[in-house]
Amino acid sequence: MEQENTMPSNKGDSAYMENRHVAITFGNEQLKATLEDNGTTRDFMEQLPMTVTMHDLHRREKYIEISGLAVEDTNVAHFSKGDISYWTPGEAFVIYYEGDQEPLHGLVKMGEILEGVEVLENYPGDIEVTIDIE
Repeated sequence: MEQENTMPSNKGDSAYMENRHVAITFGNEQLKATLEDNGTTRDFMEQLPMTVTMHDLHRREKYIEISGLAVEDTNVAHFSKGDISYWTPGEAFVIYYEGDQEPLHGLVKMGEILEGVEVLENYPGDIEVTIDIE
């Protein structure tokens, strides 16, 4: 299925990322996230919208493997509840719904869920998720 291109043409401009939000929809739920301005996030946004199956790991995170995203630098050494990150060793887009300042190397912070991330606790196992620019 061909994805529609909803991105403005000034991708390299940092103003392009100002106030960027995505909606993450699954079941009857929708989470909203604010995104960081970095190359990894810009590459990810070029692939939106997308509908994917996210997998659960350790009842603390949902993830999907996405290869080929730019990695300028791993900018954090831990994650907290609500963080959205790209885990470089596994090339995975990850939403953390449990944890607080847990150490994990190789992370690029991409953004964070504004509120309600704990609802993911009610969805054990794999879930189908649609991610789109808001």
